Amino acid sequence: MKNHLIILICLLFNIAVGFSQNLKGNVFEMHNGEHKMPIPGANVYWLNADKGTVTEADGTFEIAAPDTFPATLIVSFVGYQADSTVLKSIPNKPLNIELKSNVDLKEFEVVEKEATTKIDIVNPLLVEKLNKQEFEKAACCNISESFETNATVDVNFTDAVSGTKKIQMLGLDGIYTQIQAENLPLIRGLSSAYGLTFVPGTWAESIQIIKGAGSVVNGYESITGQINIEMLKPDESENLFVNVYGNEKGRMELNIHGAQKLSEKWSTMSLAHVSNQSVEWDMNDDSFLDMPIKTQYNFFNRWKYRGKKFMSQFGFRGVYDELEAGQNRITNENRLFKIGVTTKQFEVFNKNGFLFPEKKYKSIGIIQNFKYHSHQSNYGDKKFNAEQTSWYFNSIYQTIIGNTHNTIKFGGSMQYDLYDKNYNDSLFGREEVVPGAFAEYTYTGNKSALVLGARGDYHNMYGAFFTPRLHYKYNFTQLSAWRFSVGRGFRTANPFIESASVMASSRNVVTEELNPEIAWNYGTSLTHNFELFKKEMTFSTDYYYTDFENQVVIDMENPNEVVFYNLDGKSFSHSLQVELHVRITEQLELRTAYKFYDIQTDYKSGRKTKPLVPTNRAFMNIAYATNFDKWKFDLTGQWFGTSRLPSTETNPADYQIPSRSLSYFMFNGQVTRAFKHFEVYVGVENLTNFTQDNPIIAANDPFGSNFDASLIWGSINGRITYAGIRYKFNKL
Repeated sequence: MKNHLIILICLLFNIAVGFSQNLKGNVFEMHNGEHKMPIPGANVYWLNADKGTVTEADGTFEIAAPDTFPATLIVSFVGYQADSTVLKSIPNKPLNIELKSNVDLKEFEVVEKEATTKIDIVNPLLVEKLNKQEFEKAACCNISESFETNATVDVNFTDAVSGTKKIQMLGLDGIYTQIQAENLPLIRGLSSAYGLTFVPGTWAESIQIIKGAGSVVNGYESITGQINIEMLKPDESENLFVNVYGNEKGRMELNIHGAQKLSEKWSTMSLAHVSNQSVEWDMNDDSFLDMPIKTQYNFFNRWKYRGKKFMSQFGFRGVYDELEAGQNRITNENRLFKIGVTTKQFEVFNKNGFLFPEKKYKSIGIIQNFKYHSHQSNYGDKKFNAEQTSWYFNSIYQTIIGNTHNTIKFGGSMQYDLYDKNYNDSLFGREEVVPGAFAEYTYTGNKSALVLGARGDYHNMYGAFFTPRLHYKYNFTQLSAWRFSVGRGFRTANPFIESASVMASSRNVVTEELNPEIAWNYGTSLTHNFELFKKEMTFSTDYYYTDFENQVVIDMENPNEVVFYNLDGKSFSHSLQVELHVRITEQLELRTAYKFYDIQTDYKSGRKTKPLVPTNRAFMNIAYATNFDKWKFDLTGQWFGTSRLPSTETNPADYQIPSRSLSYFMFNGQVTRAFKHFEVYVGVENLTNFTQDNPIIAANDPFGSNFDASLIWGSINGRITYAGIRYKFNKL
């Protein structure tokens, strides 16, 4: 009896301990990548619960266990990116959590095995993060191609001759998406047409995609969303990285990265890229090259200094890109239709951060860049030459109001652009000077978060304008988040470069005096993580409505001209996306998505849907990796529904096309084998060899009145196989 009583007491004690078990941990930041510095006063709490605490002076914390598992632990502190960790039970040892400074301008996540793409349920903004492993699922020769395994951003050819790809978001062209590199302007103005091809995919560490109105801290130009590219960091990258790529069509690429830590405070990195396409291909025998003859040289050098109270990053980048396309044999007149585009770009940037070790919630950031861009092009008899000189400055002060649940950022910015343009001997240009100021308040609670932002700017040509934005998030459960956002965007158009595809046609270009484009964006989304049949799943759906106050309308309804004019009436976009991510096993993942677009504009001839944009799309990606990622297999499939095509009914019968495109499938696949210091990969693009029939209207008469290579809705290139090798080396 005595023994039974002792056993019973021990059982009751163990049960009591189990129910009263607390989670212990440490919160810190890494100094110079080597030393852990504790973060006192950080908020630690369970998502969607009232249990919370703050870290001690040495960065340690202890918090009561949640009522149920799985549960999401949130760690946040002003000046740092919030961290979310999903726990299925209380670990046996203290949890170590590293926070990354906001001055680094990048996101940090802790997961057991990080997904290559993930939607954050902590951030009030709808943020989807793609990491390096996601880029490596495809050839990913440049950033425009890195989105081909992603459902959020659409990638399409701009025309049938230049081989250039463009992106779209929420069904609208990429010009309405603010694209930045580490929160500095990357794609705007003259770089709108080809700029994404100037950023090699291997240079990116991660990409954050924000749908809808973004943050006012980064400017006023975001309408459909923001894309921020985090480049490789000198103190976090391999000492040496080499990527060699080649495909059966003769395209060759070489990327070499070198990083070095010079001391505890200083580090530097250089990245070089060379690519060349020198083999001519005309698989459909229409006398036009299927892909351009192209050469690019690209160099990027950056430096980083990090002290206790001050950190700085600076560097420069230079690009030379030469493209030749068009006919390879004469078909009508005694001359060839040729396309030539030469781009020269130079950029210098600097980012400074002032830190306050005693008040870690406070920081000051000053970022700026200077960029020169030269664009020289000819499309047959059409010539467009332009230069752009830009300077961007932004200062950000961040602190708290009372406690760390209430934070505020405010500061000032300046955007300067000088354009010098020449189209067919017609000279025109402009100088834009836009100073501005902004403020953004953020409230973070256990279940909800609110971001209220506003900025005022003054444009030297168009006067003062106001940009308000709001983001709200509510967590129904530990693993679900509902969001709502509304915001206004403002941008000035550069139609000749932003619609460069129409240059590859005989259309006459007609333009009137254009006003700035202004639009409101409204959106809502739901993200829910759950388990079904013991499989981890993420379901997300979002709806966005974009309503233009003014838009530069691109009217191609007359096959003999393209007209740029200000909106007179309504122009709007409805975008709906549903996505399911299933982790079937630890090694096997499946992502599926469906998208619906309804985009309509009032043209002079009446209201019509946007041409060349499918109403319906579907997406699938399946990825399998063996233990330790020794072998990796990836397959991406997409279905494109039909889209409206601009009218060609006034053309001769031989040069008319249907009013709608075909629906079609596209499949890409890749296999990667990893060794100790290098990886070998082989893949195929357009597995089914689908191409758009006769993509060029009147290809036999390129100088005639019916020639048009701009009406592209499908693939121009057939099946392409490729192979490559990645070599990575780190000093011990």
